[in-house]
Amino acid sequence: MPPKKGGKQNADRTATLGEKSAPDDALSEGSKEFYRAQIRDLEERLEKYQHKCDELEVRQKDFSTDYNNVVREKRDIVLYLKRTLAQKEDEITDILEKLQELQAAKDAEKESFDRQLNALRSEFQETKDRLTAENMVLAGKLASLEDFQMQKDELMGQMESLKEQLELQKQEHQTVIYNLEKKAVLDNYRLKKEMQQHIAAVATEFHKVSDKKMPETTKRAIHENMLVTSQLRQISDRCKELMVENDALNAREKKLKREMEIMEPLLNEMTRKSLANQKVIQQLTEKCKQMHAELEDYTRHKQEHQKLVNNHSMLQKEHDALRQEHESAVDSLNQNQAEAARLTTELQEERTRRGRVETVLQEAAMALKEALREVPKEEDAEVQTLTRRNQMMQKLLAVLDSAAAISKGPAPSHFIPTTEDSHEFITAAGMERKQKSQKGNDTSKAFS
Repeated sequence: MPPKKGGKQNADRTATLGEKSAPDDALSEGSKEFYRAQIRDLEERLEKYQHKCDELEVRQKDFSTDYNNVVREKRDIVLYLKRTLAQKEDEITDILEKLQELQAAKDAEKESFDRQLNALRSEFQETKDRLTAENMVLAGKLASLEDFQMQKDELMGQMESLKEQLELQKQEHQTVIYNLEKKAVLDNYRLKKEMQQHIAAVATEFHKVSDKKMPETTKRAIHENMLVTSQLRQISDRCKELMVENDALNAREKKLKREMEIMEPLLNEMTRKSLANQKVIQQLTEKCKQMHAELEDYTRHKQEHQKLVNNHSMLQKEHDALRQEHESAVDSLNQNQAEAARLTTELQEERTRRGRVETVLQEAAMALKEALREVPKEEDAEVQTLTRRNQMMQKLLAVLDSAAAISKGPAPSHFIPTTEDSHEFITAAGMERKQKSQKGNDTSKAFS
């Protein structure tokens, strides 16, 4: 009997252990599949976050490199702009000094030129007044001299015409005298020849004719002799008239020569005064040219001064443009710095988030390892097993809560089964527990 009693107790214990171990195995397998799926999901998320973190680190390195390049470029640009600004300021200072020197020189030259110009103006006015008075006097004299010159020109013209007329008359007279002399000689020669011929003829006729014809020949010869004598008298009278005209022309020429001798000193005096006036006018012209040259020099200095002022304005504009470029570069650098700070903040937040995820994954992994390593002991009561399981579930729920809090995992409500699923799960577990209990009873009966 005792052995039977002991065998019955062992059968009951075996049946009880079988009933307890069956649902534990079913629950542990389902939990393991759930935990494995959760682990795979978390690992995939971890890989995604790792990939994203690597990309952010690469971007952070790129931004850090760009930021360093921007900082270096900013430093170079600032140094360049400072150096350029210093050079421009030095140039502006030099130009201002030169401008001040040129302004001082210009003012000094302007004052000296003004003094010289005033002195020249006063001297020119005095000379102008004096020359105006002299010109008025000379104009009066010149008016009288012009009348005299007109009379002189008329007389000179008349004298020239008379000279020409006298020359023509001389030539005509000489020609006439030559012709008359030639004619007289020829006439004398002809008359002589005619007389000789006539005498010869008369002599011949005288020898031939008688003494009756002698008176007629004598009369004819006397008549011809009278004709020749009258012609010679006319020629002599004409020669006397020409001689009288020649003497009158010589007297007029002498008179004109005397008038010319009187007019020559006056003309020389007028010429000398005209030359003196021309010299004075030439001197005034040279002074006027000199004043024009000084005025052009002053205008040129003024243009150079205006050019320097324009250059100063251009340099001032370039200085303002460089200052604006420097300010824009500083603004761009500040924007880049703000962008780099924002990216650094995002990277830090992503690193923090990654650390939280890694912490959640480590906690989940530790909880799962503890759940998988924990093996229920036979002597443990069902209440202790359920308590331990509830503690494990609480840990996993806490891990899921922390993952859901950082938006990196599903909420625990997603894993809570519905009423029908829980009823089916409980029914299946009860049926399985009943089957295992029946098998235990059969086994205990067989042992008994």
